[in-house]
Amino acid sequence: MVDIPALLRKNKAVKSVMRYNANPAPLLQEDLPGYIVSEFNRLGDLIFNLAVMHLERTYIEPGKNSSGTLNGKNKPRVGDIRYADGTEWNPSGGEGIYFYNSSGAWTKL
Repeated sequence: MVDIPALLRKNKAVKSVMRYNANPAPLLQEDLPGYIVSEFNRLGDLIFNLAVMHLERTYIEPGKNSSGTLNGKNKPRVGDIRYADGTEWNPSGGEGIYFYNSSGAWTKL
C-alpha cells in the first residue's frame, strides 16, 4: 500500500488550499461557464479553510528558500501563525502551531 502523506512530504507537492491564483482563462467562449464555476468553487474552498482556521503544514521557515537562505518573499510578520512539520522546519519544539512574536522569534502555542 502506498503511503500518500509520505510521498507528499517527500516531494513537497502539496497543493495550497490557502492561496488563490486564477487558472488561465479558456480560449473558447463556450468553455467560459465551466471555468467560472470551477474558479468560484476554488475560491469557496479557500474561504472555507480560512473560516475554520485550517493551517497547512509548513516545511520551510517563512521568508527562506529550500536551501535556508532568505528570499525576501513571504517574510514573517508579527502575529503570523504557522503549523511547522517539526522535521524539515523545527522552530524550537517539534511539530506544532507557532506564532511569530515582536521579538522576531517563532513561539510554540
